[in-house]
Amino acid sequence: MKLHVITACTRMENLPLIAGSLVLAESAGVDLTWHVRFDPARQAVGGQALKNAMLGQVADGWVWICDDDNCAHPDLFGALASIIATSEAARLIVVAQQHRGGWVRHVHRQMLRQTHVDAGQVIIRRDAIGEMRIPLHYCGDGEWIEALANTLTGNQIGYIYEPVCYYNWLRND
Repeated sequence: MKLHVITACTRMENLPLIAGSLVLAESAGVDLTWHVRFDPARQAVGGQALKNAMLGQVADGWVWICDDDNCAHPDLFGALASIIATSEAARLIVVAQQHRGGWVRHVHRQMLRQTHVDAGQVIIRRDAIGEMRIPLHYCGDGEWIEALANTLTGNQIGYIYEPVCYYNWLRND
């Protein structure tokens, strides 16, 4: 499986930690390409314009938006490869996500809406995205995910119920 990881970055000090969380992809049979764009002045709200630019460069495979304060759990790539191998219809995979405070964002269909889902919780087939792009405001990721999910049927959305990514894990505030 081919996976494009997209990171809009303002916290360059986190890149080695994120890279370290991505190294297990190969052992799970995942062909990973990491796309990173820098916005050190934080001029792009939530990095949406940068994420859209990187989406425009991806032609195939799957896409995971890993913000610069998130990282992969060691089980992410194996769980992802397994669900994709067993579900040909899947176009969007939703994963549970653990916050650095310990609580978990659990997965269910109703959470796929603005302010209830984090971009790091979804892995999307590039062909399901089409020309849809993330709105250029702070909650744009959630709005985009909700719009994408609304184009899909129930069997096109897969779920990984165990937390396999970390949310706000690398924040230092």
